[in-house]
Amino acid sequence: MTNPTNTRTLIAALVPGNRVIVHHAPYLLRTAGTAVDETFVLGVLCSMPCDWQARRTVELNLTFEQLNLLAIPDPGQGHPVRDRVAEIAALLAAQDDRFSGWAADVGVPVGSASDEAVKEDLICELDACVAHLYGLDEHDLAVIYDTFSETVDYSDRHAAVLAHFGRLAG
Repeated sequence: MTNPTNTRTLIAALVPGNRVIVHHAPYLLRTAGTAVDETFVLGVLCSMPCDWQARRTVELNLTFEQLNLLAIPDPGQGHPVRDRVAEIAALLAAQDDRFSGWAADVGVPVGSASDEAVKEDLICELDACVAHLYGLDEHDLAVIYDTFSETVDYSDRHAAVLAHFGRLAG
């Protein structure tokens, strides 16, 4: 369940194997592609630019129909920013030993983003990378962070994202 006043609308997660998912939780199951492809999609779905897109249509809960409407930018395998999105998502998702097999498949150590400052920086870099892949500019990022929530001040996060975004553009 979600609504437009929650701090996030689209809450994506990597679910460990052999778990049950409730019927009202839309999920994606990889039937083709690689673990890195899966991780890239996870990274995009966890980003603020993608969440902002979802927020335009979601009222009470995210449905499969709304999930299918989300645009997922994909420049193709081997693109350096795509690769970085996948790496960041993997570092953030591989939190403990439940994900050790998956982490080995995507080439990251388990628990490497446990420091809160490192985690926050990775989240901001993820937002910047995904914004870059969407073809957004600094004005677009301002719209996202200025209009995302009426109750949360995202100015610090916006500034950190812009710092990463500037390195991508430069």
